[in-house]
Amino acid sequence: MNLKFCILGLGILAVASLRCAAQAPSLSASLHGTVLDPSGAAITGALVTIKGAGRGAQTNSDADGQYSFQALKPGTYSIEARAKGFDIFKIDHVGIAQGEAKQVDLRLTIAVEKEEVTVAGANQQVGVAGDLNANATVIRGSALNALSDDPSELQSELQALAGPAAGPNGGEIYIDGFAGGKIPPKSSILEIRVNQDPFSSAYDRIGYGRVEIITKPGSQKLTGSFAAGGNPSAVNTSNPLVSNQPGYYQYTITGDISGPISKNAAYYLDGFRMIFQNQNMVDALNPDTLTSNIIEAVPAPVDTISINPRIDVQLSAANTLSLRDSFYRTRLAGQDVGALNLPSQAASILSEENALQLSDTYLANAHLVNETHFQWSHIINNQEPAGTTPAVNVQGAFTYGGNSDSAERDTQNNFELQNYSTATTGNQTLRFGTRLRLYNDTSFSTARQNGTYTFDSVAAYQAGTPSQYLATVVDNPLASVKLFDGALYFQDDWKVRPGFGIGAGLRLEGQNRIHDHTDWAPRVAVAYSPRLHAGQAPKIIIRAGYGWFYNRFTVPNSFAGSNSGTPYIAQAIHHNGINQTGYIVQNPTFFDPTTTVPPSELMSAANSTRSIQTIDNHFHAALDMQTGLGIDRQIAKGITANVTYLFTQGVHHYLMNCVNAPAFDVSTYTITGSAPAEFNYQLQSGGFYRQNQLIFTASAQLKRFVFSGNYLINQARSDTESVGYVPSVAAKPGVDYGRATFGYRQRLTFLNSYSGPWGIVYASMLIAQSGTPYNLTIGNDLTGNNQFNARPTFGTCGAQDVVSTAYGCLDTDPQGKGETMIPFDIGTGPANFVYHLRLSKVIGVGPRTKAAGQGQTFTANGNSVSGRGIGNGGAAVKLDQTAPRRFNLTFVIGVSNAFNVVNLGTPNGVLLSPLYGKTQSLASGPFANPTPGNRAINFQTTFSF
Repeated sequence: MNLKFCILGLGILAVASLRCAAQAPSLSASLHGTVLDPSGAAITGALVTIKGAGRGAQTNSDADGQYSFQALKPGTYSIEARAKGFDIFKIDHVGIAQGEAKQVDLRLTIAVEKEEVTVAGANQQVGVAGDLNANATVIRGSALNALSDDPSELQSELQALAGPAAGPNGGEIYIDGFAGGKIPPKSSILEIRVNQDPFSSAYDRIGYGRVEIITKPGSQKLTGSFAAGGNPSAVNTSNPLVSNQPGYYQYTITGDISGPISKNAAYYLDGFRMIFQNQNMVDALNPDTLTSNIIEAVPAPVDTISINPRIDVQLSAANTLSLRDSFYRTRLAGQDVGALNLPSQAASILSEENALQLSDTYLANAHLVNETHFQWSHIINNQEPAGTTPAVNVQGAFTYGGNSDSAERDTQNNFELQNYSTATTGNQTLRFGTRLRLYNDTSFSTARQNGTYTFDSVAAYQAGTPSQYLATVVDNPLASVKLFDGALYFQDDWKVRPGFGIGAGLRLEGQNRIHDHTDWAPRVAVAYSPRLHAGQAPKIIIRAGYGWFYNRFTVPNSFAGSNSGTPYIAQAIHHNGINQTGYIVQNPTFFDPTTTVPPSELMSAANSTRSIQTIDNHFHAALDMQTGLGIDRQIAKGITANVTYLFTQGVHHYLMNCVNAPAFDVSTYTITGSAPAEFNYQLQSGGFYRQNQLIFTASAQLKRFVFSGNYLINQARSDTESVGYVPSVAAKPGVDYGRATFGYRQRLTFLNSYSGPWGIVYASMLIAQSGTPYNLTIGNDLTGNNQFNARPTFGTCGAQDVVSTAYGCLDTDPQGKGETMIPFDIGTGPANFVYHLRLSKVIGVGPRTKAAGQGQTFTANGNSVSGRGIGNGGAAVKLDQTAPRRFNLTFVIGVSNAFNVVNLGTPNGVLLSPLYGKTQSLASGPFANPTPGNRAINFQTTFSF
């Protein structure tokens, strides 16, 4: 569709909304408006004071952040607004005429110079506005100390806090408004917001599972901190997968300082360093004996450094400018080793990212604010293998030899420009803006140049008869690509009356290099509180929402990803049959694990077939369509509950299909077509999934004990797992439609804190989850797609080649028997449970301050009507006490997996493997331990001033 018609359509929506918001003039003068934070979110409970025309008055902003003064005399007034954690806002010379209904919105700035920050009272009442959904969990101040200093572990914890996101891609992290990027050190984080305004058109991805990180600005008061922490292996329990585990350690040092540059400018600087002697656990069949296992801990050291300077300048009373640079570098050794991958598979990785951000906020008038954000990021990802000999893979048993990814070096220069505006008129808040992104990628890759031998069984390996040899002939290791995507959006949040609000928005997205250039994404949300009158606090809120959300086909992304991997399209350019060409030799007559087969011999070998990679001419951006319905209920003072139902359907999801694989008859399990002259592995967008989620939430805030928890019942079915997933039957991807790996049945998350004697605070997090679905395969390529992902059939118990399992008697040689193929992901892994505990004590040092701080908490938008779903949330969780001294010493003991529960990963699912049914790794995600041990105890001391 022509872009000018798109812009015209959005303009018509804006004009129509403004016209609907027109208010009839009042016979008496009045003053009203909304109190907002820097992001445009409403602030509840702010004290608003007016003086002038011979009178003064005060009021507090309501649950939607709104305030009003009625029956005013005409004249000139001053307005002042105060709220905890924010600077005092004051505006003078506000003229109000006879009969005028004056609207003045008050946008407060965060008071970063304050030593003590309290979040518990951030929002004591939910409202019907879209950004006042009670699921907007907020973590600020010392509450961040409850989270890990390990960046990868912090990502897992944030994912657990965000709750269950829909779809295979999960949620996403935004840092200062930009998607992706490396998580900054905790010392530089001002605030973390979770699940705020899930159906707003201002965001591209699904709102449930979204995490927003806001970094600290500079301060006009000199402040700072220095922290050191460590975890020696002597205080941990050993890894249950190995009997003799070498020692290891993890040490972190972090510090920050902030202060004034001038009257109108301030700086902030933080640094972080982590030195980690990590280990990867190998549990594989020994290729030398084939009768014993190799079980060992392989060193995998990690060295991470992060430096983040920032400058904030107040250009004028209405204009602020921020400049932030973020440098992150990590070096990893011993990667790609673990489980079935032997130490010879090791690779060294260097990941480096430097992001420069410039933000400008301009208050045009009392009703309009404009924000411009620009980011340039320079990203380097390099990988070097420990060896270059061919890889040898025996299905479900072991992999040794050189790493098949070989040498890879990827460099990106990415640019992003955002311009967002927020306008208020009457009872409406209008948000509109644009985002433009450019990815400029140069990739060097020799992946699979060393070659890979694949054996379908240990017996075949013993006989020296591989099923396949795969290698790539590299004529040009370089590939370059420029990817561009853009978006426009318009959002109208309208408080129709007390207790009833509507949010409606429309988003237009598009990108280059795929067939689909124009994607419309409608969003709508409704909130209703029955029998609510002006001035009352809601007891029940019913919320409903619906929206379309697209996943751009640019670079690999996930909840924990940095959006910095090699673009999918660059990978296709590498393997286009010109720059690089793959060759697959079926049943090769040669096997030499010490030497790579020369290209001339590879191309001329018997049964050698070329393979290339392409992109479907009808490729579409993946689309998630989500519907939500929830009820929030305040049971008693400080005790709330919620139930929410979410239905999500995904279409055009990504997969890689061998489109010209030989025809295959599913009913008889036989290949009926002939092998092609060339295999074409095509990136397609034909994937589909459906997911149902029922979420129960409860929270309470008592005098000394606070908790917040949610329980999920989940069901998801899909026919793709990721971009690189290859269907088992090329012509019928729907054969793989079954339980999805993100379709675990149940999950419980529980957070609580207790303020104990002597100022000690006990904070904990509990996560429990039912088993993760996993797939069972034979270990052979029986469907002609070269992937060794053929599934068994239900066979006759006791018959030849039939294996008795917990899922029935499964036939490992089903060809021509007319048996029924087992469903995808029929297996269920072990359930997992983890409990983390944190104890903290603050000791004041030096001269006393005026008053004691109120402690640090994290809150789920207060403790009024709330819930995990459309209106989820929970009570604030106190994490430490503060001391009324100029200097503070904070002592922390953190225990990961306090009950020492052994959380196992999914078992080996290859039926012909001698290791079938055995778990060879510990669980990942929120159940992974931050150290190679099973239970870890971390010590940390922080000095702050």
